[in-house]
Amino acid sequence: MDDARTILTEKEIDLVILDYELGETDGITVLKELKSEYPHVLVIMLTAYATIHLAVEAMKLGAFDFIQKEESTDITRYAVQRGLDHLRLRKEVEDLRIKCKEENSLPDIISVSSEMQDVLQLAKEFGPTDTTILIGGETGTGKNLLAKYIHFNSLRFNDILVTLNCAAIPGELIESELFGYERGSFTGARKEGKRGLIEQANKSTLVLDEVSELNFDLQTKLLHVLENREFYRIGGIKPVKIDVRFIACSNANLPEMIKAGRFRSDLYYRLNVANIQIPGLRDRRMDILPLTKYFVDKYNQTFKKTISRIDKEVETFMLSSRWHGNIRELRNYVERGILLAKNDRLELKNMLSNNQLDQLDVNEEVEPTFVIKLNPKPDLNLLHEVQNKLVGQALEITEQNRSSAARMLGVPRTSLNHYIKRAQSGYSSTQQAGD
Repeated sequence: MDDARTILTEKEIDLVILDYELGETDGITVLKELKSEYPHVLVIMLTAYATIHLAVEAMKLGAFDFIQKEESTDITRYAVQRGLDHLRLRKEVEDLRIKCKEENSLPDIISVSSEMQDVLQLAKEFGPTDTTILIGGETGTGKNLLAKYIHFNSLRFNDILVTLNCAAIPGELIESELFGYERGSFTGARKEGKRGLIEQANKSTLVLDEVSELNFDLQTKLLHVLENREFYRIGGIKPVKIDVRFIACSNANLPEMIKAGRFRSDLYYRLNVANIQIPGLRDRRMDILPLTKYFVDKYNQTFKKTISRIDKEVETFMLSSRWHGNIRELRNYVERGILLAKNDRLELKNMLSNNQLDQLDVNEEVEPTFVIKLNPKPDLNLLHEVQNKLVGQALEITEQNRSSAARMLGVPRTSLNHYIKRAQSGYSSTQQAGD
């Protein structure tokens, strides 16, 4: 076993044939170790003492196949070939996923805040399912980007993502855009008819942006689609069966719209199977400067500029603003600043109008915002939890500068080091870095 472990650590192994009888230990114990340390390795177990209980246990622990030694070598050979075919397909799918992401220029979601990390974790968990998702959040928070992120983490990633902005199309045209129509179904219809977006999204994902803008009649028809997985084209008499994953986005307060009689409660509950709320930028201030740097790099390339420095007063303005327009507003400020830049610095005078500059006190100190969310549990030391979160957020705000973080927290650096060491298991390696 020692030789086998050495090989596993030194080489990339795809498939392991594992005997149950191993002298000092047994195959089930080794199987647990293998799947824990090398989860992607396929394991085929061999044993002369096969029982149903043993086979079930091995398969539960992740064995690819379970074979009795008395079986012919052809069966073992077939199991190995089947395992290798499985691995080849898995690698082809992963290569295709990477290729699709590159070809579709999937933007990065720039985030270091714990609030957005929670959002992304939810998105990753919901992604591989076909569950209908409702994404909420203020305008400009990136709901469409998150929908795209979910699609590319789903099993439908290799099909085209279809998106409809329900607020951008006149109400009388949305129905034909969604459901399509048969030829000659109304005056002005194409002779050959039209496939709607729902039909175009078959086997893929359909994102309904600003779903709150759908009128009551269309809400009723959408509910029928979600419940029955079929729809009728305008002028059609036969239902069209579809396999579509739906993601709805809205910046409106849908429960309030239900109370006001402007949104169907049954449609809301059908859309709200899984819910993700994206916090506003002012509620995740740790993301502001990383986003600023991201957009500086983006518009450097767009406008052929070489901005390499961000003025301190720009950082002060960024961190102290309320950002009612969220990331979209921040992006617009940076775009203007890069476009008007005459040197290698991002300066406030290029980002703001003269009226805005006159009203702004750029010398005002920014007060760091700390957000503490706790879920009290038995035997949980809340004081230590609060302390850990404060230390973590201070490190994020100061970009891992321990001296600055200690000054912000009002403690000596030696004390901060002690707190970090005590909570070491809760921080990533980058968060442990010194100045």
